Amino acid sequence: ERAMARVPSSLEAGAKKLFCGPESFTPDLGPVVGEAPELRNYYVAAGMNSIGILTGGGVGRVLAHNIVHGHADVDMTAMLPARFQPHQATPAYRGARVVESLGKVYKCHYPHRPTATARRIRRSPLHAQLAARGAYFRDVSGWEGADWFAGAGRTPDLGELRWGRHPEWFGLWAAEHTACREGVALFDMSFMSKFHVQGRAAGPLLDWLATARVDGPAGAITYTQMLSPRGTLEADLTVTKLPPRPGAYGGGGGDGEGFLVVATDTAHRHVETLLRRGIEDHAAARGVAPAATVSDVTGGLAQINLQGPRSRELLAALTSADVSDAAFPFRAARRVDIGCALVLATRITYVGELGYELFVPAESAAHVYEAIVAAGEPLGLVHAGLKALGSLRLEK
Repeated sequence: ERAMARVPSSLEAGAKKLFCGPESFTPDLGPVVGEAPELRNYYVAAGMNSIGILTGGGVGRVLAHNIVHGHADVDMTAMLPARFQPHQATPAYRGARVVESLGKVYKCHYPHRPTATARRIRRSPLHAQLAARGAYFRDVSGWEGADWFAGAGRTPDLGELRWGRHPEWFGLWAAEHTACREGVALFDMSFMSKFHVQGRAAGPLLDWLATARVDGPAGAITYTQMLSPRGTLEADLTVTKLPPRPGAYGGGGGDGEGFLVVATDTAHRHVETLLRRGIEDHAAARGVAPAATVSDVTGGLAQINLQGPRSRELLAALTSADVSDAAFPFRAARRVDIGCALVLATRITYVGELGYELFVPAESAAHVYEAIVAAGEPLGLVHAGLKALGSLRLEK
């Protein structure tokens, strides 16, 4: 009625036509445009979220350029079909999330607005332990990711959605940030994308795909990118040439233990597609049969990051391995014992401090976590979430 009062003639016009029809909505309210990761040269333009008429011209032009030239002339990252995970195509997921997506189209898009439906589908092996520490979880590519911590035994309170700082948890975020800068913090990063590449052609393949030479000595980490044939950025990742396991027989298929490729959660299917297509293209360019394989090991490995100036002190208290700077330098990977578990430890950081990433078999994650918490208590170990990770990365 208020709208009609603004245009009084609409009160007399009446409804001439009522149209009901199907509409497509996506989990993140972004369109799905680009090449399908499962099939070369199969292009998609769908999921317009009720603004297809408004965006149709631009989407059509971008897709046409992609088909004709084999690539887009704009950044397609937020539109690619590969940003979604397979479980997001299930009827149960779509039935729950589409209703929420539709309701959000014309709501205020606050930066911290959470998703409420189709949650708790993918959980870290440490989910229960983090929840007991008061973790506030947010949707991270379908995973439950700890964003910040209210403290043991406390229920996290997001507070009223608003622009600017949230007094309910801004101080908690700041405390986590400071703890990492001055002491040691624990981050659960199990949602990161992890791929095991092995075979006699694994090293040459990754050298061919990456901007840096990654097929170096075993136990070395290389931070690198994957580029398109035109030299544009496709993926940002680390490649670790895995050190041998105790008693290993060289099961990497002619290249030792192979390589661990780690990428961000949002690039999971995109990086997997680059690797799988790369195996085919690398072999075809040389006129030989493919001699490398890629396995998605994301769910099989928990990733626990220890970051901060006291992280070496904590790791030294946990293992019998030598973790001194000389024995365990920056961008090195070592097999170490923590408690009764064998862990792949890598010395690398994205927060500007000394730090380590621990890749732990999922079945041993709780055991390793308990050992870390016990050894970290005298050092003031703090649990930190993704908010702190983001601000730490920005600062340094």
